[in-house]
Amino acid sequence: MNFIERLFSGKPIIIDGAMGTLLFREVPEHRGPFELLNADRPSVVEAIHEQYFLVGAHLVETNTFGGSRIKLEEFGLGLRCEEINEKGAAVARRAADRHNGYVAGSVGPTGKLIEPMGDVPPELIIEAYAAQFRGLERGGADCIIIETMNDIQEARLALLAAKDSVRLPVICSMTFEENGKTVTGTDMLTAFATLAANGADAVGANCSMGPSGLLKIFRENIDKIRGLGLPLTVWSNAGLPAVVDGVTTYSLTPEKFGSISREFAELGFSIIGGCCGTTPDHIRALANEIETIEAAPKKFSRAWRHLTGRSSSLDIGSRTGTIIVGERLNPTARKKFAEELKEGKQSFLRNEAALQANEGAHILDINVGVPGIDEIGAIAASVATLSGIVKTPLMIDSDNAAVLEKALLLYPGVPVINSINGKKKSLDSVLPLLRRFGCFVVALCLDDSGIHREAVKRIAAGDRLLEILAGEGIAPERVFIDPLMLAESAEPGGALETLKVIEYYAQKGIKTSIGLSNISFGLPQRKHINGVFLRMAEKAGLTAVIMNPSAYNTGAPESEEDALARDYLEGRDPGAARYIAHFGNPTPSKDTGAAGKKPAENIIDAIFRNVVEGNSDDIEENVRTALASRNTREIMDQALIGGLEKVGQLYSSGEYFLPQMISSANAMKKGFALLKPLLSQAASEKLGTVVICTVRGDIHDIGKNIVAMMLENHGFTVHDLGKDIEADAIVSAAVEHRADIVCLSSLLTTTMGEMKTVSEKLRKKNLPVKLLVGGAVVNQEYAASIGAVYGHDAVDGVSKAKQMVK
Repeated sequence: MNFIERLFSGKPIIIDGAMGTLLFREVPEHRGPFELLNADRPSVVEAIHEQYFLVGAHLVETNTFGGSRIKLEEFGLGLRCEEINEKGAAVARRAADRHNGYVAGSVGPTGKLIEPMGDVPPELIIEAYAAQFRGLERGGADCIIIETMNDIQEARLALLAAKDSVRLPVICSMTFEENGKTVTGTDMLTAFATLAANGADAVGANCSMGPSGLLKIFRENIDKIRGLGLPLTVWSNAGLPAVVDGVTTYSLTPEKFGSISREFAELGFSIIGGCCGTTPDHIRALANEIETIEAAPKKFSRAWRHLTGRSSSLDIGSRTGTIIVGERLNPTARKKFAEELKEGKQSFLRNEAALQANEGAHILDINVGVPGIDEIGAIAASVATLSGIVKTPLMIDSDNAAVLEKALLLYPGVPVINSINGKKKSLDSVLPLLRRFGCFVVALCLDDSGIHREAVKRIAAGDRLLEILAGEGIAPERVFIDPLMLAESAEPGGALETLKVIEYYAQKGIKTSIGLSNISFGLPQRKHINGVFLRMAEKAGLTAVIMNPSAYNTGAPESEEDALARDYLEGRDPGAARYIAHFGNPTPSKDTGAAGKKPAENIIDAIFRNVVEGNSDDIEENVRTALASRNTREIMDQALIGGLEKVGQLYSSGEYFLPQMISSANAMKKGFALLKPLLSQAASEKLGTVVICTVRGDIHDIGKNIVAMMLENHGFTVHDLGKDIEADAIVSAAVEHRADIVCLSSLLTTTMGEMKTVSEKLRKKNLPVKLLVGGAVVNQEYAASIGAVYGHDAVDGVSKAKQMVK
C-alpha cells in the first residue's frame, strides 16, 4: 500500500531514531555537513537505515535534515542541493525496499530569522526549500517531513514550498518548550491549525524534550487538535541530555522510552518514534510495546475552523457569538492614517490596532489603499507590525492581487482575505491565491450583472460563486458570504432583503459577514440605525460584522431612538420622516480616531514606552525633543536602557517572545544612534568587550545573533565571529580584541564539547577573560563543569555579562 493508505490503516507507523547521534559515532573524523556523506560515504548512511528497519521501524528519515540550499551554501555546496538530497533519498530507498518500508525526506530549519520577525524574504526561503524537495522526490522519498521547527512562519513557508514543488504527502512537526509554546511564542493548537489550513497531511511535535514532557502538552490540547481532522505524529528525545565525565548522555533507557511512548499509540497517534539520543535499541523497545496494540482504520476529515496569528487562534467553527472585525485600520475615512501611510509611519496603526483589540475585536481589518503610495510596501510594513503587536488575526482588505499575495506570504498565520466576487477579473486574480494559501475569504454576492437589491438575485450570485470556489477546491467552510450592504436611504427595503440573504446562508451552514456602516449612510445619528440592524442581522444568523468594536452593544435594551430606527428599517417609517424629525439636523461628528487626544506625556516616559512597544517610528522625534531639556545620560539610562530592561522582564515572565524583543531592540538602536555622538568619552565608555560565536561544527546561530544584538544595546563592544568557529580562532580573537568575555553558543549535543576545548585553551593561555555559554543543550551543570557562567536565554545572558564585568 502507498504511504497515505498506510498512514490511515490504524496501526501506528514506527519511525526511526536519531541519525546524527549514530553518524557522529560512526564517522567522528568527518568535517562539514553530515548530508555530504550521502554522496561521499553512502554505505555508512545506508547501514544506519538498515539498523532501524531491522529493529522494527516502518519509516526512516533521510540524512538531509540540514540539506536546504541555504544551509548547504554555508559550506559552498548550495549548487549541489538537489543532488545531495536526491542521493540521500536514494540511499534510504535502497534500505527501505529490502524491508517493504517507507522513506521520509527529512527537512529542518534554515536557522534564519524570516520576515516579518527577521529580514530574510519569504520568497528566498520558499525557493531554497523547493530545491531540496525536488531532490528528495527524485531520489524516491514517499513523503516529506518538515521537522524541529520553532518558527511557525518558517514551517508554513516550507510547507508552501513543498505544495508548490512536489506531489508528496507532507508531515509538519514543531518543537515546543516546557510552557507548551515554541520559542517564538506559538502554542500547539495555533501551530497545528495554521499548518492544517496550509495543507499539511499530518501534524505533530518532535525533539523538544523527552516523551513525558511532550505527552503532557499533547494531553492538555488533545481534544482541540483532534478537531483539526489530521493524523498526529510524535518522535521525542531520549529524555534531557546530561554531561557525565565529559560525555553527553540521555536519561531514558530504551525500555522506559518505549513504555512512555506507548501512551501516544493509546491516544491514537499515527506516527511514533525517536529523536535526539534515541538509538536502534530505543526503537526496538518502542516496536515491542506497540506490537500488542489493536487499532482500526482511521478516517480523517480536515476541518476549516481556525483563524490564527503567530500566538493565538480563533475558533470560528464552534463560536456562537458574533465575530467582531475591527474596521478602523482603513484610510478611507481616517485622514491621519492616510497621511501616515504616505509618510511611511505607523503610529496610528499601532495605537488603533491595540485599542481595537482591547475593545473586543476578534479580527482586525487592514486596508492600505491610498492613491499614489507603494501599496505592496505599505501592506508589508503593516502586516509586519501587526503580527508582532497584537494577537488578533487579520483580515487583509484589498482588491489588488499583488497586495494580497504579499500579505499572505508575510503573515505568520491563517488570515481572511477580503474579498472575491463572481466577476472574471476577480476570479482570475484571487482564485490562484486561494488555491495556494490556506486562508479564509469573504465572497461578495456580486457578478458581472452588478449589485442587486432583491435577495433572490444576490443569493443566485452567491450560490454561483460558492459553486466556482468548490470546483477549485475551496471548501465552503473557508468562505464568508457577504450579501453586500446597501444604503437604506438610497435603496428603501434593501435592509430586509439583506436579512433574507443572511438567513438563507445561515440555514445552509455557510458563514456570513457584513460591512455594517453602509446601512446608515446619509442619515443622522447613524449609530442607532447600525445598532438596530445589527441586532436584526444577528437574529437572522449573522456570523461576522465589520464595524467599530467600541460601538458593539447589542445586548443593551433598545432606547426610544433605537425604536425609531427599527420602525424605519422594518418599513413603518417611509423615508425615515419620524426618525429624521426626532434628531433634527445634528452636526456631523469628526473622525479623530478612537483614542482621541491624549494628555501630555513625560518625554522620558514616552521614549521608555517607545522601546517597550518596539515603536521605531516615533522614538527619534521623541529623543530629539528630550535633548532640548534633558541630560543625555538620563535619556540613555532611564529611557533607552530602562525600556530595554523592562522588555527583558516581560520576556522572562513569558509575556513577550522573540519578535517583540527584537522589535524593541531595533527601536532602542534608533534612539541610541542620536545620542551616541553627544555622549562624552567618559559617559560613552563601554561596559566591556565581548567576543561571541557559535562553536565548531554548529551552524545554528539565531540565538547567538540575538544575544549579540542585546549585548550591544546594553553597552558592550561586541565582536561577532559568526558560526562554526574553531577553538584556536576564538582564542586568537580574544587576544586580538582584549576581550573581557568570550560568549559561546551551541545547539547540538555533538558540538557542546567544543566549549570545554575553548575553555581549556583560554586557561592554558592564562588570559584574563571570562567565559559565558548558552544554547538549547547547555545547562548550569555543564557550564560549571568547564568553568563558565551559564546564560539561560538572551535576557539572562546580558544580565550575567553585566555581573561578570563589575
